[in-house]
Amino acid sequence: MKLVLGLGNIGKDYEGTRHNIGFMCLDTWAKKHNLTFRSNQLYYFIQYKNASLIKPKTFMNRSGLALKEASLKWNCSEALIIYDDIELPLASLRVRTGGGDGGHNGIKSLLEIFPPENLKRIRIGIGRSEENPRDYVLDKFTQEELSALMPVIELACDFIDIYIDKDFYAVLDAYSIWKKTFSVNNVHGNDSPKEK
Repeated sequence: MKLVLGLGNIGKDYEGTRHNIGFMCLDTWAKKHNLTFRSNQLYYFIQYKNASLIKPKTFMNRSGLALKEASLKWNCSEALIIYDDIELPLASLRVRTGGGDGGHNGIKSLLEIFPPENLKRIRIGIGRSEENPRDYVLDKFTQEELSALMPVIELACDFIDIYIDKDFYAVLDAYSIWKKTFSVNNVHGNDSPKEK
């Protein structure tokens, strides 16, 4: 069984906030497949093919609790994580494995459960502002920002499907092809993916 986690905070107050882009991706994926999340104590979930897709109910800084329970329930030793990254420009995307938490409390919590190499990552850029980062990530996206993000959210959904149908290596291959195509056919108004 494969495990896919979208990170975010539960509750109406957090809907549409920058820190919830992981939830937004899984909600978009579920709508694309005409599926509905079910609920247990620690997370919302969808079982699809050989995968379970999870939205933790634990709030961001305790996401590891949901990962621990889900990984034991479905006997998973790795997970694909979709989350926001303040260090990447808005509407950019990076796929990678390993690494530290980068100051992200959700990833910090997950790293208490799985080693870095077992966390496969889709990072979506939310950009930075001069305001306090804690406040910034909990602000809602503007309509203009959401419009810029939609193609990237849809791309993340495509990568989720590739992960479910194949594996993370296939996701890396698709990401590499996308990066090359993007750099050749860069469309005005979009940021090309940035490597760190």
